[in-house]
Amino acid sequence: MGSLRLFQAARDAGVRRFVFISTCAVHDVILQDRPLDETHPLWPKSHYGTHKAALEKFVHSYGLGDGWPICALRPTGIYGVAHLARNSRWFDLVGQVLRNEPVASALGGKEVHAADVAKAVELLLSADAKAIAGQATTVTIATSPSRRSLASSRKSPKAPARSPTSIAARKIRSSPASSAPWGWRSAARCCCGKRLRN
Repeated sequence: MGSLRLFQAARDAGVRRFVFISTCAVHDVILQDRPLDETHPLWPKSHYGTHKAALEKFVHSYGLGDGWPICALRPTGIYGVAHLARNSRWFDLVGQVLRNEPVASALGGKEVHAADVAKAVELLLSADAKAIAGQATTVTIATSPSRRSLASSRKSPKAPARSPTSIAARKIRSSPASSAPWGWRSAARCCCGKRLRN
């Protein structure tokens, strides 16, 4: 109920634009007869995904029904460096990558750097109000580095020091904040198809 109260309080206070951070967990069930895009039916299996999916319906109601420029952003798993690197997501995975150990991911998945999520929010805050009102969009990574580029990043004396999270994230299809030295460029995209990074 807290999110609904926040929506209404923002609306009553005259907040000009509202970006609700949802989740890709609204798509636990993915239908095979259509692409997984913003028009795909929401079909969560968890309480968390169900809660976010329900709140997205209120985003639709406020935006499409009232014309208020509120929208939902569905990031995939968000990563970034924790204050203590060992507390970062995938810290143990980084050790496996650096030791050339096999890395298995039973569920797979896509991740997105916190800086890319922030850029997506920035784009939504500056986009045409009518275009985003009541809409939901996903931010994720479309490309990934090769194992070869990962290996060269460990050997190159010119490569800057990378946080453990960034190395692991590149291994499992993510977007490090700065990957140009490895010859890989982020391809994070937002609702309007705009690239979040070059």
